[in-house]
Amino acid sequence: MTGPSSEENDPPGGQPGYGAPGQQPGGLSPHGGGTPGARPPQVLTAAVLGFVAALFLLLVAFTYFALATLAGVLALFGVLFLALAAGCIWGGVQAIRGTGSRVLLVAAAVTAGLVLFGIVTALVTGTGLDVFSVLVLVLLVGSIALLQQPVSKRYFASRGAR
Repeated sequence: MTGPSSEENDPPGGQPGYGAPGQQPGGLSPHGGGTPGARPPQVLTAAVLGFVAALFLLLVAFTYFALATLAGVLALFGVLFLALAAGCIWGGVQAIRGTGSRVLLVAAAVTAGLVLFGIVTALVTGTGLDVFSVLVLVLLVGSIALLQQPVSKRYFASRGAR
């Protein structure tokens, strides 16, 4: 007599079990460690935050390009924010692929520094707090914080990336 078939071992509903105790579907442990080689949710979230920040940076860059007809120096700011958006996109793609986090970390840190400088300048000059800038700053700081998590660092280290 043979043992029970795999269909008999599956839980009701035809879906296979979750594996080892304490694991969630997809092999992720409840502590965010994941299975060896699996991309942790912190890395994916950091990349998505970088992509969303890049979208906002593109909007700012295009606004500066549009206003460059009034003052030519604004085109330089447009180029700067376009380059920072490209850095966030490139870094986000690298993070998702698992090839490294350095580009996203640097792009997010430089952009966050510029945005923070803009916020402080606006507050000091009395022009008021810009909610858009605060949102971009939160996205960038969130991305940096998630990439600095130990689980994210272990993931990139296990893939030979930095």
